[in-house]
Amino acid sequence: MLNPKLDRPEKIIGPGEFYASKDDIVISTLLGSCIAVALFVPEGGIGGLNHFMLPFPNAGDSSILSTNARYGINAMEVLINEVFKLGGRRDRLRAKVFGGSTMFDMKDGDRLTVAAKNIKFIFEFLDAEKIPVDSYSVGGSLPRKIYFFTDSAKVLMRFSKVESTALGRRETQYSESLQESSRNAGKPILFS
Repeated sequence: MLNPKLDRPEKIIGPGEFYASKDDIVISTLLGSCIAVALFVPEGGIGGLNHFMLPFPNAGDSSILSTNARYGINAMEVLINEVFKLGGRRDRLRAKVFGGSTMFDMKDGDRLTVAAKNIKFIFEFLDAEKIPVDSYSVGGSLPRKIYFFTDSAKVLMRFSKVESTALGRRETQYSESLQESSRNAGKPILFS
């Protein structure tokens, strides 16, 4: 779809999604406690963006072995591989990181909020993979809207003026569905 304000095609992604391209487009997403990583090759016009809600699946969840991008560990691997398919090289990768607002707390009494876990995970992951972080905006309590320009690796970001209860509800529902699928992973399905 064409974004008339930005005068270029726009690909909108949501939680558990990613997109990479070497075309001149903008990839956008709305973040609360989720994290989005803009991964790009400088002077290459190759870039991608992901959007994940939780760093890892719970123990026993078979998603850890999938290419599903709903968890950070998978979202980063599939985005890196997609950039490689477009011609990117590991030694040229750079990143920009956004999100991790404290929109809600998990109900299980964890010491770290989902947002704090996401922030900790992504910086440890990028450090372990030796991918330099050019810029970041993480934490706080307000949602962020991200526009990532694949041709220049430029990011436009704006905060919502108020906390978004609708976004918080959506993230809570998504998180609870992830936890439920993790709890049921590998269990038999009974048909009546």
